[in-house]
Amino acid sequence: MNASLPQAGGGPDRMDNGLHAATYVPLTDVDAEVGRHLLTALGRARIAAYLSPAPTGEAAQRRLFVASEDRVDARTIVVAAVRALRGDEPPLPATDPLAGVDTDSAFDALVADWEVDTVAAIREAERELNREDADWRARLLKPQTSDEVWLDEDHYIPPPPPPLPRLAAPTIIAMAVLAASILLLGLGGQLGLPSQFTVAAGIAGLLLGGIILFTRVREHRRDDDEDDGAAI
Repeated sequence: MNASLPQAGGGPDRMDNGLHAATYVPLTDVDAEVGRHLLTALGRARIAAYLSPAPTGEAAQRRLFVASEDRVDARTIVVAAVRALRGDEPPLPATDPLAGVDTDSAFDALVADWEVDTVAAIREAERELNREDADWRARLLKPQTSDEVWLDEDHYIPPPPPPLPRLAAPTIIAMAVLAASILLLGLGGQLGLPSQFTVAAGIAGLLLGGIILFTRVREHRRDDDEDDGAAI
């Protein structure tokens, strides 16, 4: 079980990468030369680490301590660095693949083979855009109403409103009597008529007009009651 070690003052055999952490954990035992490379790699990754003599007592062995909070990342870096030092990584090509090739001549030959009439290509693109624009306009513009495709057959069109009913003669007479009675009550005194006659005639006219209108209403109700609403 790896114990977490607090940061302490470095001893004479301790070597670090210049970074500091609150706590450290031992990661692995390596050779002193490999340990120096690992300290450099961990320092580039901003991971605090240091080397101390290994408990085994071997002079060439060092124990690598890393910051406890970065242990997972440190393990990944150490594995990659050790593989690179051992030569496990594929070697880079020693020769330049473009050596002996006239790059300028090759580029000129490539451009010469690329024969494209840019003017014709632009005009063709413009014609294609115009055709697409015309198609979209034809889809968006609504055709004439004579075209049955655009007519809504299920749309309800209400019938025209019926004409206003004509007033019957009794109704006209009743309204005239009421108007005359109101004028007589309001202007009878100014016309020089006796007040008692004005009041009596006005009230009698109002009653007569009301009786005539009430009679017309009863006749309309009687007609509605006789009509059961069935039409054959």
